[in-house]
Amino acid sequence: MKSALMVFVSILGLAGCATSDEFREGDVVIESPWARSSAGRTATGVVYLRLSNLAAEPEQLLGVTTPIAAGASVHRTMREHGMMSMQPLQALALAANETVSLEPGGLHIMLMQLGSPLVEGETFPMTLNFERAGSIDIHVTVRGVGAMSAHE
Repeated sequence: MKSALMVFVSILGLAGCATSDEFREGDVVIESPWARSSAGRTATGVVYLRLSNLAAEPEQLLGVTTPIAAGASVHRTMREHGMMSMQPLQALALAANETVSLEPGGLHIMLMQLGSPLVEGETFPMTLNFERAGSIDIHVTVRGVGAMSAHE
């Protein structure tokens, strides 16, 4: 009986961990926000996450702010003529009932002029500003410099 209780408590603990990186306001859900730790003294950083618009109407991510950087904005990584480049977006459109992943090699949130390096294991606050849902405060977890997903 005691071991069954321990298993139950462990499952509850894992369930709590699974949802601790999900943030929701109305019909907008933000999942698994993470950033790579800084390599050296770089003044930039990158944040990845998954955005879902569960509404029957389109939504837009209009802006991003965080106290750890002088600026933050959504960028798209593009390959043109064999060269990789990044392009800032004025807004990120989310169609009705759409999920968009910001991930390495694609869309991401660029942090400019970091106040200090991003350190693995730490978290930092960020606010995402949407056209309909308004402002959503999240916490971003910093992963290792070689991480390719939220779980590495």
